[in-house]
Amino acid sequence: MTYTVEFEPIGIRLICEEPLTVFEAARQAGVSLHSICGGKATCGKCAVRVVQGALPAPMDTEREHLSEALLAEGWRLACRTVVAENITIYIPPGSLEESQVVQTEGIEIAFAPRPAVRLLPVEITPPSLSDQASDMERLAAGLREHHGVENIIAGLPALRALRTALRETDWRISAALRGDEIIAAYPLAHDRAVGLAVDIGTTKLACYLVDLESGRTLAMQGVTNPQIAYGEDIMSRLEAVLVDSANAGPLQSEVATAINAVAADLCASQGLTPDHLLDFCLVGNTAMHHLFARLPVGPLAVSPFVPALNTALEVDAAQLGLKAAPGARAYLPAPIAGFVGSDHLAFLLAANFGEDERVRLGIDIGTNTEIALQVGKRIVSCSTASGPAFEGAHIRHGMRAAQGAIQRVKIAADGSVECDIIGGVAATGLCGSGVLDALAEMRKAEILNERGRMQTGMAGVEAAEDGKPAFTLVKGANGRRNITISQQDIDQILLAKGAIRAGIDILMDTLGIVSADIEEITIAGAFGTYLDPVNAVRIGLLPETPLERIHAVGNAAGSGARMMLASTDCRLRAEALAQRVEYLELTIVPGFNKYFARGIRLPVG
Repeated sequence: MTYTVEFEPIGIRLICEEPLTVFEAARQAGVSLHSICGGKATCGKCAVRVVQGALPAPMDTEREHLSEALLAEGWRLACRTVVAENITIYIPPGSLEESQVVQTEGIEIAFAPRPAVRLLPVEITPPSLSDQASDMERLAAGLREHHGVENIIAGLPALRALRTALRETDWRISAALRGDEIIAAYPLAHDRAVGLAVDIGTTKLACYLVDLESGRTLAMQGVTNPQIAYGEDIMSRLEAVLVDSANAGPLQSEVATAINAVAADLCASQGLTPDHLLDFCLVGNTAMHHLFARLPVGPLAVSPFVPALNTALEVDAAQLGLKAAPGARAYLPAPIAGFVGSDHLAFLLAANFGEDERVRLGIDIGTNTEIALQVGKRIVSCSTASGPAFEGAHIRHGMRAAQGAIQRVKIAADGSVECDIIGGVAATGLCGSGVLDALAEMRKAEILNERGRMQTGMAGVEAAEDGKPAFTLVKGANGRRNITISQQDIDQILLAKGAIRAGIDILMDTLGIVSADIEEITIAGAFGTYLDPVNAVRIGLLPETPLERIHAVGNAAGSGARMMLASTDCRLRAEALAQRVEYLELTIVPGFNKYFARGIRLPVG
């Protein structure tokens, strides 16, 4: 009897036939765990967490390295944990040698910065026995005299910090103001107002340190979303809260902690500290938005999937657990619908949807793929439950974009295969762009027919462990497994493709256009960056369109978040755009199943 060991957050799965330690299973799957002692349980570096499946009793050697609290949470040493049934293992960054490729780069859009917060230099006359005006009175007088600012106010955290700052800087400060509110004070020499933009993705967090006055990105960094320990998809995380409301706290705080850690690194790279952060803009899908804001998520998990609000939210950063200047605030743009969030809105803003009347198609491919179609003054968006196949999940040898992932595939006429592997190392698995390439190349080589059935007898097609046909991409060496793509894998990919193409076709029919009318296709996200547009059209994922009209824009949600961080005008544009976008619920469209069935098929030739 076989069982599956699944490794998160990289999404690699290993099918096993006999009991193995997690450490050995990881080795066979090509996952490199930290282990100074070589699996002898003396270094404690291979700690992992059992997320799903039977939790083995801890061994005495594990108690030497892990506290009782950690053991109770499911943490074990990979080298001492033996598994013999289906199990999901979370590998924390400290135990995993290979890092995931997190998309942070996105399109840069020219815009006029108009930050919500500004820094104003001011010199103040110190108090004396003959002049006992309060600190706030003195600051107000200085700002009025030098900058024409009237009637300033300050919250308690800022007032506490101000009292110390004035005396430590000899009454010469840079005052940070949001409107007429003092939110922080720094030494006069500090003249850079900075903030943090964050794209809270289901899988990844992308963070950007931005100069608020110029709009320039100073530094950026991406990390895995720690919520992945609760499940790789949105519904798993919503269910975690619905089953036990106590999970809502950790689901929020773990993201805040991760953001704070990245923010500290980004600030340090510029000679700053987190208390220099004056403003935040955070975008994400509606579930990520609600979980981070600690809004009730129950209605998102059941039909009709209604969000708590569809307007922008602005709160004290400290309320969200974000480390920043005393009076810093966090701006959370409006979600559009239950499965179309503020990340989609940020994408539309960055891609300039609504700024012209061209026929434009925008797609952000992921576990839930958001699609927008603009025709004239109308913009209609939908969400398709495409599943995580294009992120490498539910594919036998699939994985996310990390070192060792096959990202490009070419099949020659003689059936020989050439693969491009991230990091130039031995292949560990297959990521999203490699999955799409493999499908297109197999269709081109007639290994697959129009229905996606694998043709036995073709070069490279062999029986897999389960006896079903599979195509070998890379032969294993030095004890590593073969990297193959099976008929079941193909079926998963076609289901994802069918869902996405059904969404596109329904939007086109709703707005009365055909593929020849499309003037531009914009594809966002890491998958779009690595996607081969020729193959995307070849398998029917995208409509027949001249290739020069297809553009990848990277993490456009992050770009939109940066724009809204540095410009209140962009926030107003986004808020107007959110009200303008029409949401189309695909499941109630007549004939949806026919669209879906048509989308699954592979084009001829």
